[in-house]
Amino acid sequence: MKLLILSLLISGAISAAVGGAGLKARASTACNCNIIFASRESVSTRNIPALPGKTQLNADYDRPNGQNGIVESSNACRVTWDRGQDPRDCSTWKQAAGPDGPNCPKSISLKRGRVSCYGAF
Repeated sequence: MKLLILSLLISGAISAAVGGAGLKARASTACNCNIIFASRESVSTRNIPALPGKTQLNADYDRPNGQNGIVESSNACRVTWDRGQDPRDCSTWKQAAGPDGPNCPKSISLKRGRVSCYGAF
């Protein structure tokens, strides 16, 4: 019995050490970020490199078409993302500016949306 418990402890320690166990073991090399508004409009930026500093990128603008569908306008907006001190942890990213741009609806630049960033892997 003692041998079984000891072998389980050792195998757990080895699996934790090899391949890096834990929540941040698979840090992202790129992230996807969405801003979702109460009006069901959204702005999405995909495959943003997980590098330090701020970056301004084009973003897709999606809006409901009134018939349970979505109308997508590619690269209609710009968003600036602040990737923070740990850029490989996408959940820590913040919206620094935007959405804005000549083709981005002015109505959403005045609204606050819910930001969600996650690993693109």
